[in-house]
Amino acid sequence: MAAVLAAAAAGAPLVADRPVSEVRWGVQRIDMANGWQLAIWWHADGVMGPLHGAVAPGGGEWVYGCDRWPDWLAGPDAVVLDPIEHLLTDEQREQLRARLMACSCWPQPEREQVYWSPVRWIG
Repeated sequence: MAAVLAAAAAGAPLVADRPVSEVRWGVQRIDMANGWQLAIWWHADGVMGPLHGAVAPGGGEWVYGCDRWPDWLAGPDAVVLDPIEHLLTDEQREQLRARLMACSCWPQPEREQVYWSPVRWIG
């Protein structure tokens, strides 16, 4: 996950479902050219939140809340793992934020409704 997010921050080709300015408070879905799909929470005023979920090219899924940092053996000191917060440097986080704020977006879907199921689109 760290390598995928670092690649996105460093300039790997990607597109989003919508611009951050339209998300306001919610999830932006990012499709990377390498086959990964990411879902990142955004808070008001362009504050990037945690990685909500990810789907690998082979279909493997990662969902927020499924891992602990630094690990499960840390007991009460363990917190929910957020790969953006825990696996990227401050510089990489800022690069990722800047890329997603200005990235290209897919055209608007023709369907009226698209439903989110935690990291995959179901329409």
